[in-house]
Amino acid sequence: MIACIIAIVVLLSATLIYALGSGNLSSSSGNTVSITDVAGRTVQVPVQVNKVIGTGCSAREIVYLNASDKLVGIEQIETNSTGGWGTQLPYTIAHPELMKLPVVGNAKTDTVNYEKIAELKPDVVFAGTAEQADEIQSKTGIPTLVAYVGAVGTSDQMNSYKESLKMMGKVLGKEDRAEELTSYIDSTQEDLAKRTSNINSNKTVYLAGQAFYGTHGITSTNPYYPPFVMLNASNVAGGINNTNATIHAIQIDKEQLINWNPDFIFVEGGSIATIENDTAKNIEYQNITAIKNGDTYGVLTYCLYSYNKDEMFANAYYIGKVLYPEQFKDVDPEKKAAEIFTEFDCGNGESVYSTLKTQYGGFKQLNL
Repeated sequence: MIACIIAIVVLLSATLIYALGSGNLSSSSGNTVSITDVAGRTVQVPVQVNKVIGTGCSAREIVYLNASDKLVGIEQIETNSTGGWGTQLPYTIAHPELMKLPVVGNAKTDTVNYEKIAELKPDVVFAGTAEQADEIQSKTGIPTLVAYVGAVGTSDQMNSYKESLKMMGKVLGKEDRAEELTSYIDSTQEDLAKRTSNINSNKTVYLAGQAFYGTHGITSTNPYYPPFVMLNASNVAGGINNTNATIHAIQIDKEQLINWNPDFIFVEGGSIATIENDTAKNIEYQNITAIKNGDTYGVLTYCLYSYNKDEMFANAYYIGKVLYPEQFKDVDPEKKAAEIFTEFDCGNGESVYSTLKTQYGGFKQLNL
């Protein structure tokens, strides 16, 4: 079963995170340098980092930065070939060797094994919050930095995310790779915007089955779903003001969804079985335009053990193809997904997509 573990509840607002998250690097005496992390903490870290641990779901970004060989420990869910939820994580598909590393904590239960971290003696640890970073550093004596690896449904969050990648790249000796990846993110966003900026469409869309600490049904959604934002699509849930901007999963009333009556419904792959059960038990859903017309589609699970940016971009191209076939006529969504997985996960992108497709169907039209 799919669930989304969001261990990235940063103590600052996304805007403040961005303001503080410049990842400034300055020389210091000896073999260390000063790094300012995304929470504004300044930490002395070794100039040469050969061993690293990513807590708070940050191992994903270490892989994205092509530094998987530096990882010496992972969190519990990452040791399971199905991500602990019935679906494998893209970066562990690309790097199955990671699943054999020692376990240093469990983001699902927000626990850290300080003794194991100290035993593994990493040069640096990345954490999801300032509180967690302070605790790890205090109990192990190992330099620990806060990295923002959470939701990117707003421009401030995306900026914070890219600045965090650059900060991590400096620490890991992967500055060029960080620049390459952030440039790829920028160019992908620009491409999606260019394809859809002049579209005058009244099509409405809805994301169903947004996971958060467990699989949810058709009334679980995301008002800030990034593929909809990047495609300039009209998200029927977009007007909801979620008070916790770092957690974008919300529950709506069944009557609200029926009233919204979206033209298209996209379902996170891991939630398909649950939603098929929802629509079978509640015949009133059959009057929703998307379900009545068969405009319901499965997408990859963007929200699983925090947010998978590779699946997010892959979903955007598939959704674009469904909504605006003329503007995306040159795009083969599966081939584009393979390209994206190759870029982000530094591995065989075709293998990543084919494995995910086997597990929950990949991109396909659904019969709800």
